Amino acid sequence: MVGERKNGFLSEFLFTCNMCQRNEVIQSENPNSSLMDVNTATVTAIVNSGQGFAQLETFSAIMNMPNMCNKLYQKLHEDVHKFTSETAWEAMSLAAEKEAKLAIANGDVREDGIPMITVIADGAWSKRSYKSNYNALSGVVSNNY
Repeated sequence: MVGERKNGFLSEFLFTCNMCQRNEVIQSENPNSSLMDVNTATVTAIVNSGQGFAQLETFSAIMNMPNMCNKLYQKLHEDVHKFTSETAWEAMSLAAEKEAKLAIANGDVREDGIPMITVIADGAWSKRSYKSNYNALSGVVSNNY
């Protein structure tokens, strides 16, 4: 082994054969895998547990392993947010289509042919701040249609 390149939690190990001088690169995970790579999985886990880059730094330090840089974290955070938003929108659209079909089958349709669907949403939020001014005083929103 003649070297290692790190990209966040992903490593590439560089090998050179002593006999033929052939170089080989082996990654710490399969680059052709359809699974989420280790960096994206780490950012997803941190975000879904309500934490951020500072907590990932602390976690990495406790584990005695190098952390990804903030620039990589922010890029992956943006990617994870975009993917999560798109996935949520697709899931809600499919659910709305299914609910519309069920409403039509049950005869729950307005005079102009639009299906009437009951929608329940959680409009609650809490005050939460990580040294930023995210002052959302606890409250609830309620709309009845």
